[in-house]
Amino acid sequence: MASSNKHKRYSKKIKLEAIRRVLEEDEPVQVVCDSLGIRHRDNIYEWIKKYRKHGEAAFGRSVGRPKKEDVSQSTDEKVDQLRIEVDALKKYLEILRQGG
Repeated sequence: MASSNKHKRYSKKIKLEAIRRVLEEDEPVQVVCDSLGIRHRDNIYEWIKKYRKHGEAAFGRSVGRPKKEDVSQSTDEKVDQLRIEVDALKKYLEILRQGG
């Protein structure tokens, strides 16, 4: 007895082609599904949603994961901001100790 593949995976090329045809050529979703062999219309709607949010990068392997340099840059910015806040609090504490 052969097992059925309920969850078919589609290539990035197929996803982008389906999105392009629906968004740019105004082809009906069902027509695009039939011509590209996509089983469910909902797949295309989900791909469009992801595409609108992340662009073509939505279909790469690193979606949602920031690059290392982006993480370190934002971490450095946070550290700088915290240092500024600590310095301000130290100055405020010193003013309070002087009775000000």
